[in-house]
Amino acid sequence: MSSYLVPIKAALFTFPFLAILLTIPFAIYSYRKFGSITFMRVFVIFTFIFYLMAAFFMTVLPLPEINEVAKTVAPSPQLIPFTFIREFINQTVLVISQPATYLPALTQDVVIQPVFNIFLLLPLGVYLRYYFRFPFWKTALIAFFTSLFFELTQLTGIYGIYPHAYRLFDVDDLMLNTAGGMLGFALAPLFTFFLPSRETMDSSSTAKSERVGYLRRFLAFLIDWFLIDTIGRILLWINIVPSKAILGYTSQSYERILFDFIAVFLYFIVLQTLTNGLTLGKWLVRIRIINTTHTRINFRQLFGRYALLYYVTGGLIMVPLNQQVQATATTQINLILIVTSLAVLFLFGLHLLINLFRKDKRLFYEKMSHTLTISTFKSKKQD
Repeated sequence: MSSYLVPIKAALFTFPFLAILLTIPFAIYSYRKFGSITFMRVFVIFTFIFYLMAAFFMTVLPLPEINEVAKTVAPSPQLIPFTFIREFINQTVLVISQPATYLPALTQDVVIQPVFNIFLLLPLGVYLRYYFRFPFWKTALIAFFTSLFFELTQLTGIYGIYPHAYRLFDVDDLMLNTAGGMLGFALAPLFTFFLPSRETMDSSSTAKSERVGYLRRFLAFLIDWFLIDTIGRILLWINIVPSKAILGYTSQSYERILFDFIAVFLYFIVLQTLTNGLTLGKWLVRIRIINTTHTRINFRQLFGRYALLYYVTGGLIMVPLNQQVQATATTQINLILIVTSLAVLFLFGLHLLINLFRKDKRLFYEKMSHTLTISTFKSKKQD
């Protein structure tokens, strides 16, 4: 039993890190394809990823020492189909006429191993039918190739990491794993009876697609500033901007402040004037900035919007953290700047929190600039 618990524990430990890496790509995919993120879709996809990790780990873990494997002879591949049946007949303690042998027989490796191989890909068949809506033949094909990937991983010693295979390549495993995927397809309605259908999830996502929540906007914000930082590092690499302008938001120079000032002006104001309220981040999550009259956004409104957000609010929060500002200001001025920074940060956070419960969720800089953020998502039915 411990041999099965080790891979599961490894998956539990590894999954949070993988989930963090996949969160932003998954969110972008969801907004682009479905227009929103729903809890049930997140639950299904991330449990599917966790299952795949656990299944893979069960085929490779625990990992032996490379030196120990080098001292051994690689196991010969087992290429005779239905060998597991012959082994069961030869090794089982089961005697039909003696009920006392039933339980011991069920705990033998000749029973546990084939049953495990069936159950290994049974959840795959459930997921493929329930969420991905694959037909039976495609589910069987995917189950076969998934099993083949596992077996080849073992046969090649994890593709050359080990000098040779440390586990047995078994054609019976291919057969039983594939049968498990097919069985999962057949049993999927039993496992998913109380879950919403894929069609229901899609309809729910479409219904919510018109809403532009703070999470969606924050994702666009992260993408946009990641792009700005990437462009800055490229400009640094080709010696167009000095290193002090790029290295950290609490850099020791005023160049960082100047770089951010110019970046906001060019990227969020000039670019969106030309693209009618779009940036890369907004395009990816399918949102746009427009005029409150639902006409094309103009330079004056964009300047007012982002000057209030970045130059005023952002400046009051971030400038006091600049080390050169701290070094050149007196102790009293530094104290005033820090208190101002904390106060503005607190008030902005409180403003966000209060607006979460309001019907009109526009923030102060949006209302003052007469702008709003809308969804550009259109479902296929709308198209």
